[in-house]
Amino acid sequence: MKQVGFIFSFVFLLLFTNAAQAQQSDTYFVGKWDILIKGLPKGDTEALVKFELKDGKLTGSITDKEEKKDMLFTAITLKDTTIVVKFDHSSGEVEMNLLKKDNDNLTGQINNQFDLTGIRKKED
Repeated sequence: MKQVGFIFSFVFLLLFTNAAQAQQSDTYFVGKWDILIKGLPKGDTEALVKFELKDGKLTGSITDKEEKKDMLFTAITLKDTTIVVKFDHSSGEVEMNLLKKDNDNLTGQINNQFDLTGIRKKED
């Protein structure tokens, strides 16, 4: 009988640990990020990416700093330290992959073509 209780406790602990790690991944991207997209046809482009938690779900947008155009993310997929977002641009649907580099930096790509780097924006 003690073994059953031990196994139950062990499984519960594993589930709790896994849920805590998932929650930590969800909150890593929350905030504002200054992004530099390199090698676009119009040249390197700066953008502001925002993520926030609304009702327990991750939402966000990207704003081209030059055009001041805010584009909401239409899809967000989070897996471990990588997030994939989709948004509509005048040129069509765009997919952006972001990968955690360290606490305040990330790397990634736009449409698996154009490299990007990002720095967490410190709140004023």
